[in-house]
Amino acid sequence: MRAGLTPDADGAFRERRERAVDAPAATTWTCVADLGGDPGWYAVNRLWQVRGVLDRVVGGPGNRVRPDRELRVGDPVDGWRVETVEPGRTLTLVSEQRMPGTARMTYEVHDSQGPDIDRSRLVQRLEFRPDGRLGQAFWWAELPAHKVIFRAMLVRMAQEAERRALADGTMGP
Repeated sequence: MRAGLTPDADGAFRERRERAVDAPAATTWTCVADLGGDPGWYAVNRLWQVRGVLDRVVGGPGNRVRPDRELRVGDPVDGWRVETVEPGRTLTLVSEQRMPGTARMTYEVHDSQGPDIDRSRLVQRLEFRPDGRLGQAFWWAELPAHKVIFRAMLVRMAQEAERRALADGTMGP
């Protein structure tokens, strides 16, 4: 069974991706904490903007500006809201966009274990709880694009952390 293709016992579809990052956890966290800010969403930013416009048209919040400071519970991040944040470790956003269900996106940053103390691990978790058959149809319609988009977000976020680590000297060439 592949993640995201069948709902769990509680009816939610879940996906999990993980990537090793050649950067300390603190540097990797800065990329998570910047999500939706200057770097945007790290992948297909134009598509995220279009999604926000379409959401506004159907009565959703659209794209709202995130605060220019460390994120706190309740802060807007485009069409999402910060549900939980543990600085340096975990950020969970819940979507407020119009859709037939509830979507959550979580990023976790972990220190590497063992001799690679200057490395970290970035984990992405996605959850969608559909509202009935319409929600399930929505999930299936969006799944191919989501697999590409969210994988690209994870990869580019990790690459940005590695670039920052090289730039600030916390990682050698």
